[in-house]
Amino acid sequence: MFAKVAVRLLPLVLTLGLAACIQVRVPEGAFFYPNTRVEAEGITLQPGRPLPADAEALSLPYPGGAVAASRVRGNPAGPIILFCGGNMFRRAISGGDRAAALVPFGDVVMFDYPGYGETPGEATLTNFRQAGAAVADWVARTAAAEGRPVVAWGHSLGGPVCTEATRMIAVDTLVIEASTPTARAAVNDQLGLMRSFVRVNIDPGLDSFNVVESLAGFPGQVLILEAGQDETLPARLSRDMARDLSGQGINVERLVFPAAHHNDIRLQPDFQARLAAELVP
Repeated sequence: MFAKVAVRLLPLVLTLGLAACIQVRVPEGAFFYPNTRVEAEGITLQPGRPLPADAEALSLPYPGGAVAASRVRGNPAGPIILFCGGNMFRRAISGGDRAAALVPFGDVVMFDYPGYGETPGEATLTNFRQAGAAVADWVARTAAAEGRPVVAWGHSLGGPVCTEATRMIAVDTLVIEASTPTARAAVNDQLGLMRSFVRVNIDPGLDSFNVVESLAGFPGQVLILEAGQDETLPARLSRDMARDLSGQGINVERLVFPAAHHNDIRLQPDFQARLAAELVP
C-alpha cells in the first residue's frame, strides 16, 4: 500500500544530501495501482484461488459507471462483511483467497476500485469514495432487509476506505487490518531518521484520509489487526492508531499476530478462532 511510493523517496533524499530544504511531493495517485499503472510498470499479479462458482455478481451504479462487486455467501448466522482491499486488490486475482478467509464469519461483499479489475473510471480519490459509498449503501440496505449486522473490513489501503463507510451507513464493527492512520504517517515512518531533513508535501485530498478523525463519535467496535512482521506498514502504525482511537473514547481492541507479515494475517493458525469470537454470535 502506502510504502511502495515512500520507499522510492529514500534514494532521492540520500542523493540530495541532508539539506533542510529537501522537499518530497506525494501526488494523489501515488499509492494507487490501477490496471493502467500495473501494465505500464510491468507488474505481474499472481492469481490465487478463484471466487466460488456460486458467488453473486453485482453491478452497482456510481457516477463513474458501475462498480463491479461480488457477494460470497458464508455463515448465515454472522454479519454481512463489506471488504475493502489493498492497493493491489482485484476480485479476480485475490478475491477467492480473501473470501475463503472471511466466509466462516458471514457473507462477504467485495469490489474492484475504479480503474481496477472490472470497475471503469479513473483511480482518483473522488471515484474511490463514490464507489465505496455505492457498495456501502447496497450492503446497508441488504443487511437491513435480512436482519443482519454490518462489518466493514479494510486491509491496508482499504483501512481508510472502509473507515469512511462508518460515516455513511450504520456499521456495528470495523476491522482495520495491517493499515495506517494516515498516508502522512506511513510516509513519515518510511523516511525514518531522514524525516527531520525533509519537507513532505502530500496532496490535500490524500492527506484528508484520516482514520482517527473519521471515527470520531463512532458507537461501534473497532478491531485493529496488527502484523508483527509487517515491512510494508509496520506494526507501530497500528499501535499508534489504536492508542489515538482509545484516547478519544472509541471502543478499540488490538489483535496482534506476532509472526504475520502484511498480507498473511488471514493465514495465521489462530486467525479464525480469534476473529470468530469477535464477530460471530
